Amino acid sequence: MVVKIMQPASSSCFSLEYNEKKCASGEAELLHKHAIDEALGIEDTFRLYERRNIRTENLSFHMSINPSPGEHLSDDQLKSFVGELMEGLGYGNQPYVVYRHQDIDREHYHVVSVRVNEHGRKIHDFQENRRCMQLLAQLAPRYGLSVGNGNGQGYGALGIDPRRFNPTAGNIMEQIRVIAEECCKYHMTTFAQFQLIMQAHGLEVQERTGNTSQVVIRGLNQDGIPCTAPLSEAEIGKALYRDYEQRAMQCIGRSGIKQRERGRICGISASCLGHSTSERHYRNMLARFDIDVFLHRTREGRIHGATFIDHSTKCAFKASELGSFRLDDLIAADEGGQWQKHSRPEQNSSSDTELGLIGAALAGISKSSSKSQEKDMKDKKKKRKLKR
Repeated sequence: MVVKIMQPASSSCFSLEYNEKKCASGEAELLHKHAIDEALGIEDTFRLYERRNIRTENLSFHMSINPSPGEHLSDDQLKSFVGELMEGLGYGNQPYVVYRHQDIDREHYHVVSVRVNEHGRKIHDFQENRRCMQLLAQLAPRYGLSVGNGNGQGYGALGIDPRRFNPTAGNIMEQIRVIAEECCKYHMTTFAQFQLIMQAHGLEVQERTGNTSQVVIRGLNQDGIPCTAPLSEAEIGKALYRDYEQRAMQCIGRSGIKQRERGRICGISASCLGHSTSERHYRNMLARFDIDVFLHRTREGRIHGATFIDHSTKCAFKASELGSFRLDDLIAADEGGQWQKHSRPEQNSSSDTELGLIGAALAGISKSSSKSQEKDMKDKKKKRKLKR
């Protein structure tokens, strides 16, 4: 049994929309409703609670319950289990709904609720994931369930590096499952961004043609060439498109809180661009800050867009989303600009002098924005006090 509490979004409507969409396609069903006003319906009941608090930014509660292979709960047992779990987390009196999903080869469940109570106060969620694990340890034996993945081994014990697919390491299915799980934690809003995130981790993802919302995955070697047979979601035991779709909806609902992450990519990418002598040199300089860049070109080879993936903060952004970063500067560097003027074969590493210049530039950016950052920190502290 694995229970995962998703990142909260600005409204529960995103989680409800995702689950209702699955119900409409026949891949899920509504199993249980708790404290829902039948006259209003599910969505309006949740909206009524959300409107009682205008200070709390993240209002949704969304949890997935995934029984391990061989584990089974009857409908009554599942309702009882969810009831005790929600009660322990502080959501026992909240309206919530339980959905049974059958879009992969094993049943799993989604629970959606709201983080504001009937009096307009935010539900206490300090160390929510930790408290959830403690509750699971108490509840699981009573329902004949095991907690976690069954063996308590981490990725390292399994010989898996979640940062990059390794075709020579074996255990292909488990590698893909683990890496895909890590990629679904990134901030992203489009399927194209998800494909690039997976590509940066050594996996190729393509949508299946037809009516089913599924994908096929292939492993890539160090040169970016497919080196495994196409694998379906059923073969790796993970509903990858569903997980992407769910994560993208959450990120769309929380897009306004990533200003600091955008600022980091913007500052580093602009500074590296100013000191790079070629496209490869630019990529290598960004790689030192754990950032990948994907340049989108026309058939004629002209840059028309770029996507930056920051593995440190687990965020993917288009160049147009980075505020002061100018795509025109990148285009100018590529088309007869600074990259064409320098012809020396230095492409494999950046000198200490260049890194010093980048550090100085970033320090300047940090210094100029320090006052605004201090103000942001004070505002956040006030909001935390109000939430509690």
